[in-house]
Amino acid sequence: MVLCCLFILTITAAPFLCVLVLGICLPSQYSQTYYGELAEMYQKLQSAEGKKIVVLGNSNVAFGVDSALAESLLKEAGLDYSVCNFGLYGALGTKMMCELADGQIGDGDIVILTPELVPQSLSAYFSAEEAWNALDSDMGLYQEFPSEMRSSLIGGYFGYISGKISSFQRGEPQQGSGVYAKSSFDENCDLKNYPRPYNVMAGGCDSNNPITFDSALFTESFIAYINEYAERLNKRGARIFYSFAPMNAGAVSAGEAQKAESFAQSLGDAVSFRIISNIQDYIMDSEWFYDSNYHLNESGMTVRTVRLVNDIKNELGNSTKTGCELPEKPVMPDGKTEGEGDNSDADMFEYRLDGNYYTIVGLTEAGRAADELVIPCQVNGIYVKAFLPTVFSDHKNIKSITVQENIHTLSDESFSGCDNLTSLILKHAEPAGIAVGYGLLEGAESCAVYVPEASLSQFKNNYFWNRYAKQLQGY
Repeated sequence: MVLCCLFILTITAAPFLCVLVLGICLPSQYSQTYYGELAEMYQKLQSAEGKKIVVLGNSNVAFGVDSALAESLLKEAGLDYSVCNFGLYGALGTKMMCELADGQIGDGDIVILTPELVPQSLSAYFSAEEAWNALDSDMGLYQEFPSEMRSSLIGGYFGYISGKISSFQRGEPQQGSGVYAKSSFDENCDLKNYPRPYNVMAGGCDSNNPITFDSALFTESFIAYINEYAERLNKRGARIFYSFAPMNAGAVSAGEAQKAESFAQSLGDAVSFRIISNIQDYIMDSEWFYDSNYHLNESGMTVRTVRLVNDIKNELGNSTKTGCELPEKPVMPDGKTEGEGDNSDADMFEYRLDGNYYTIVGLTEAGRAADELVIPCQVNGIYVKAFLPTVFSDHKNIKSITVQENIHTLSDESFSGCDNLTSLILKHAEPAGIAVGYGLLEGAESCAVYVPEASLSQFKNNYFWNRYAKQLQGY
């Protein structure tokens, strides 16, 4: 089939049409990844019977709303709604999820808008290439977008098809990574098929992405867009409400916490529809989270779902008691570091003892002169657990840095000013073993990130490492 298409297109078709049809003819390469769930979410939304509650946003929805539980609790209260999760990945953009859901929302339906407090989610951002990865399982969803977004999709098609062809030629469709796989979702499109019993973040929060309450996060264009979207839905007889995404209290500084109420008030003044949640209810303790400051673990998912159900019931004037026993806070592991490693460069670094572990705080003179360095696993029998983001700053000689499995977090701008750094080698077999933010390679843009060849697809399709897909290579 594929060879036949290629032959006919090579002879008769215009270049763009050739590439377009080739993308359709090739089997899906992203259907088993986290992206692959989008088609299922859309199908559930499309086939939902009766009135719907659509929880719309980013990955906090996938990780934090048990739609089956919410639907059951609402029915117990006499509120007959189908509940649909419709949030997947911040890199797709909030606008994409709004527009994709738009055609399936009608009279009597309710939309709960719950974006995360990050600039990407609170703007009119739309990534066409990321969108194609998600549409790969059902390319017919292209027709559901408005014309201006279709134009962007056409512009991002070549980047998508290039990756798809490469994957097809290798005979290795893209695979999901840990929880970030289509198989992690159940038949209700709830992220419940992969265990996430407790918080796995070093220190209990993602230090690369602190939570701030700054009204400037909501761009004017985004406020204008969601208000227009609300008007569009209201004309159809649907209603839209705003609910705060869950936020890790461990990522909120004391100074920022004091701004929360005024931030919520400012948002309420800007949007044309009601905020139904109390911001304090959604600043949740670290124990409820999993691998990011917005991703809840299994217990946290239940707590957030019950809170959201109560918010919806209050808004609808339903005062019945919600009969759901809440779970206990999960116990966070102590984060013990174990194993052996390469300690040949141990004397190249300076250390600080933090409890039972070492933190690297600087380089020795020999370390500053070296062009290759391996971050040690142990020093005199004491494990090395972290390095400060300033350790390698402006190291002009360094060309290669190896990070072993004892290091679990890479801070943003850790290699700023490392003009000659071309290789960052990670020894981690799974992307979940090493947390990363948005700005790891700022100041070291020419650096490639090397991971074990067997893990390359997992890293490229990981929720956090995906943003470095073009820099990732296997060894």
